[in-house]
Amino acid sequence: QGTIPSHGKGIRVGQFAELPRTYSQNDVNTFGTLIGDFNPVHFPASTNDNSRHNNDEKQQLPIYEKPIVHGILLSSLFSTIFGTLIPGCIYRSQSLKFHRPVYVDEEVYGRVVVKRVRQINSTRSGGGVLCTCATTVNKLGNLGGENNNTISDTNDKEDDVLFISGEAQVWLPGVTVQ
Repeated sequence: QGTIPSHGKGIRVGQFAELPRTYSQNDVNTFGTLIGDFNPVHFPASTNDNSRHNNDEKQQLPIYEKPIVHGILLSSLFSTIFGTLIPGCIYRSQSLKFHRPVYVDEEVYGRVVVKRVRQINSTRSGGGVLCTCATTVNKLGNLGGENNNTISDTNDKEDDVLFISGEAQVWLPGVTVQ
């Protein structure tokens, strides 16, 4: 949902798109296996499981109330938004800042907001638009009564909780600025 037009035609500053998602433990397990990340913070602890302890250093690893979703898996929401709305777009770069963990089975939403558009006329690439977007992963509401409001130009829902923020550059080949 949002105001970014399909296929990027007519894209302009201030437009946005959002995508809600809840990651299951199966999603996290599959992603962890795919990339080889078996950090115990992503997996459920059992009472007979010592996997949350680093026995080499005799140091206990952080324990979270539930397994946390890989931050890079969460940030894939941005690529999904761009690729679904604007088929053929090319991801150029992405910066990320992780503010707090997202737990398995917690509903969040990815949001992109267009900050800059620049027409590129090139005989080599065929031309297009270089689009810079603010990117966030958020959740509606607050956490335990804390004041988590993060009102900004990238996150304009008053009671949202910010989990990830960053900026993406995306190439939209064949698109022109209106």
